[in-house]
Amino acid sequence: MEDSLDYRAMGSRVRELRTRLKLTQENLAEAVGVSSSFIGHIERGEKKSSLETVSRLAASLGTSMDYIVLGNNVRCDQQSCPLYVDLKHLIAAYGDEQEYSPQITRFVQ
Repeated sequence: MEDSLDYRAMGSRVRELRTRLKLTQENLAEAVGVSSSFIGHIERGEKKSSLETVSRLAASLGTSMDYIVLGNNVRCDQQSCPLYVDLKHLIAAYGDEQEYSPQITRFVQ
């Protein structure tokens, strides 16, 4: 089976988001839990990433996996985003909402 994913385009999206957030490859690598050289390989489309790594990239860059992989710009607001509602519910039940709200709200528009 032939790969139908455009790894160079994926890497370009990662680089564009990283630079927009004023992160270095080292900063992003630390957040994702990989080496900075691996981030460079991803950005150049030279290496494939596991789903876990793509998930951590998306979270660290404040976007969706769908955007990184396919370029689909999926946005949701706080009322219609099921993930946001679930996270808010869990934090209200088990944690300090003031501590976590800034991290959650950066993922929704």
